Amino acid sequence: MTQRETPKFTGINTYRDPLGRYSIRYPSDWGTFEIREGVPARRGKQRKARIANSKRLATEENPLPVREGIGFSPDPQDAQTALTIWVSPLGDSVVAEDFAELKEGVDAGLQALEDCRVESADDGILSNLLKFERIYTFREGGETRKRKQWLLYVDTWLMCLTWQGSRPETYAYWLAMANHSFLTFELPHALWFATDRDLAAVRTEAASTEGPSAT
Repeated sequence: MTQRETPKFTGINTYRDPLGRYSIRYPSDWGTFEIREGVPARRGKQRKARIANSKRLATEENPLPVREGIGFSPDPQDAQTALTIWVSPLGDSVVAEDFAELKEGVDAGLQALEDCRVESADDGILSNLLKFERIYTFREGGETRKRKQWLLYVDTWLMCLTWQGSRPETYAYWLAMANHSFLTFELPHALWFATDRDLAAVRTEAASTEGPSAT
């Protein structure tokens, strides 16, 4: 058998989330598809998405999806090989003190996958931004899949960036191109500010020292 030629970039596109929560670069010749799964039964009071310049509102009548995002696929004949990024709204802002509880949930989720084997794990806390990175294999439909996954808890959002290969060999073949997307994934300044503990402390202190407004 002849060795398969190494994949090469023919161009790069940038995808920007419509709500301004992230941007990511991807190979221009990869196909794209939308991720949009369900909506919560109730979202509580109307509130504005905490992203700069966003005018969209989440209400009980017009809720945000449970999971929304985009995917990029290098091979139209292989739907199980894809780079995906989806976002899910959280009930409250996540802080560093939530790390242990969230880590337990991440590990429990992986254990629920059939024959899941974690090859590497790397967790990090940057102010109030929490990141869980896992590389693992699991069984699905009689096949062994392989994933590299980032779970990012950013203020009131859970973001999941995943590179999956339908087989470990396929994962490895396209990995260098997928890694470029991981390296170019960016959050806006608004979310960096929202997860800054020092700024949060200043806001809390200012709120506590404010007296009743004059009438």
